[in-house]
Amino acid sequence: MRPLPAAVASRLAAVLADPAGVPLPVFNSLLSALAASHAHLPLHLFRRRLLPRRRPDAFTLSALTSSLPSGTAAAAASDALHAFALRLGLLHADPILANSLLRLYLRPPARPGLARRLFDEMPARTASSYNTLITRLHSRSSGAADEGVWGLVRQMAEDRCAPDRFTVSAVLPACTSARSGRELHCYAVRAGMCGADDFHVSSSLVSMYCRVDRPDLAWAVLDGMEQRNVVSWTAMVGGYTENGMFQGAVDAFRAMWLIDGILPNTVALISVLSAVEALSAIPGGKQVHGFAVRMAMYGEVSLSNALIDTYAKCGALHYARRVFDDTSWCKDVISWGVMILGYGIHGMGVEAVALFDQMLASGVKPDSIVGLGVLSACCRAGLVLEGLNIYNSIVKDHGVQPTEEMCACIVDLLGRSGHVDHALDFIKSTNLEPGPSVWGALLDASITHTNKEIQDLASKSLLRLGEGKPSDLVAVSNVNASSERWNLVERVRNTINQGPLKKKTGRSWVNPT
Repeated sequence: MRPLPAAVASRLAAVLADPAGVPLPVFNSLLSALAASHAHLPLHLFRRRLLPRRRPDAFTLSALTSSLPSGTAAAAASDALHAFALRLGLLHADPILANSLLRLYLRPPARPGLARRLFDEMPARTASSYNTLITRLHSRSSGAADEGVWGLVRQMAEDRCAPDRFTVSAVLPACTSARSGRELHCYAVRAGMCGADDFHVSSSLVSMYCRVDRPDLAWAVLDGMEQRNVVSWTAMVGGYTENGMFQGAVDAFRAMWLIDGILPNTVALISVLSAVEALSAIPGGKQVHGFAVRMAMYGEVSLSNALIDTYAKCGALHYARRVFDDTSWCKDVISWGVMILGYGIHGMGVEAVALFDQMLASGVKPDSIVGLGVLSACCRAGLVLEGLNIYNSIVKDHGVQPTEEMCACIVDLLGRSGHVDHALDFIKSTNLEPGPSVWGALLDASITHTNKEIQDLASKSLLRLGEGKPSDLVAVSNVNASSERWNLVERVRNTINQGPLKKKTGRSWVNPT
């Protein structure tokens, strides 16, 4: 517990000595000051020193809401505080108190139903009231949540409540098209929210345009900013990477500190490493690595994991292992998983299994991602027994719930080794409903080993699901064509050509450096 500042300590001493003689505004400021570092004191002072002697006001109760901890006990306390505010007639008279209670209901464990009821009963809603609910809906990240955000925006207009810069920043992530984003952009410009000192709205606009596949408009926003900071540049770097413009991401990263003189932070370095990885540009990865060492950022776990991933996917496994073996930073389960996956994608299954065993010996508990990585490595290297033993170990001994991808790996592992019947038995024995990846792996194995019966079963299952990789559906089409079932061939071809499963054109990348 941190010691109290001298001014706060003196006010606390005065309250303890003579509670009745301390003016209520001073008492309220004391509660606000204690809420951040000594959360248990405000409620104690309110109950024992203030409540028996005088009537609190709205600012008193608002200060108390920020001191209540999260959890089930806070739920009961928030209900009592809400009822107390209603009895005193303070809730509907002061929107600040109502907004504080609204935020309290949305803290864990969140009770959105009560929050929405309070919001609907507020006689005067402010921009802060709307911002609180919009932020809550945005955190849920779903189509229904996005529609709810726009519903609140329309209600805000009906209430003649002007959106502020926090509203715009909270609504921008709900934009699913450039048109809706440009409407908000125009409003922000008219309202003077894109000034020289307002980085947040402009950075949100950059992220929004990149998300709706308009990196050109994102660059126009960034280029038009009078002043840029590391957040706006990082949004541009990440946006270029998400849109497959990897060289543009690298160029924007360089421009950040060559043109504006802004030093990248850890998030910026991780963003540009994704572009470096896609370009297979090992020299670029080394430059980022060297910059991180010079700027004393190298000990950051997420950055070290990104370096391992970049080196491994660029084919420089020896550099990836040197970063992994460095004892100057503490590895987490992601670190082990990235290194295991790196071995796996290069067909080094024995090394991946050895590293997995080393991870278990060091006391790190595997998760489904690590399990998928080591099983993929076993599959590529043909380590059938090792893969089966590892699957049984992580499911039974470590309590990892098997995923569809893990089951598909086991099916692929058995199928590649010719045990197609055992692969089908495995599918039947799992409690997991097999999906397209599982049936696709079984179909590939049955085609390779000419098992007609299982071919038909797998192709019918994929047709029933109506989804999967385009290559799986092409295989289904070929299986049915060999049996002259042309109606099914036409059905599959229409699914591939008309739906979102269009087969991507193959390509390769050779970097001579």
